[in-house]
Amino acid sequence: MDGSLQNIEITGNFTAAAWDRIKPLMAEIERLPLLERLSDGTLPPEVFRHYILQDAIYLKHYARCLAIVAAKAPDNAQVLRFLGSAQKAITVEQGLHAGFLSQFGISSADVTAAEPSPSCFAYTNFLLATAYHRSYAVALSAILPCFWIYMHVGEGIKGRPAIEGNVYQAWINTYGDPQFAAGAREVIALTDIAARAASETERAEMMDVFVRASQYEWMFWDSAWRLESWPV
Repeated sequence: MDGSLQNIEITGNFTAAAWDRIKPLMAEIERLPLLERLSDGTLPPEVFRHYILQDAIYLKHYARCLAIVAAKAPDNAQVLRFLGSAQKAITVEQGLHAGFLSQFGISSADVTAAEPSPSCFAYTNFLLATAYHRSYAVALSAILPCFWIYMHVGEGIKGRPAIEGNVYQAWINTYGDPQFAAGAREVIALTDIAARAASETERAEMMDVFVRASQYEWMFWDSAWRLESWPV
């Protein structure tokens, strides 16, 4: 990634340029077998079980990243707005997890004993390191893809005809829900506000971490489909 500012300067809107930058990646995400099979209800249960356990691990770390990013916000208004949108997303995801953990026979002991896959480990460490060590604007850009890509995928799948008896319909309903979208759009707006106040160098860093986190989103779903584990 070269951190080019060309698109940002032309559009004057950081998030529009960032989304444009990952269009080829989004096409690959939309074709992922896990999402295709989840959409039509044919996803093997063992794949979903692997995914939801990894997602529980991810969410634990992601929530901490959100708290760190909020603490770095430049004023109380942004702190409160960010915490509100983050809380919406976490509450929605926690409710979803609770239902699926019960539905698929996953105990709290299973969640506690679960270890992160290589992709989950790499992604969460990238987010934590960025949140701790980079500026508010850069850290915000790193956590944005999770909000935005899930909203995009959820709305896309929910727009398709519902499959009767799809055991994954709750997942589709959650990420296609207006409440989740509202939280995601608030984070998008905050990122644009942060970008307007950022230096050119900082905006280039924002673009770099946005793209990298989006790549990790693809890796996370792909790794669950492959039931990824540590090779040695």
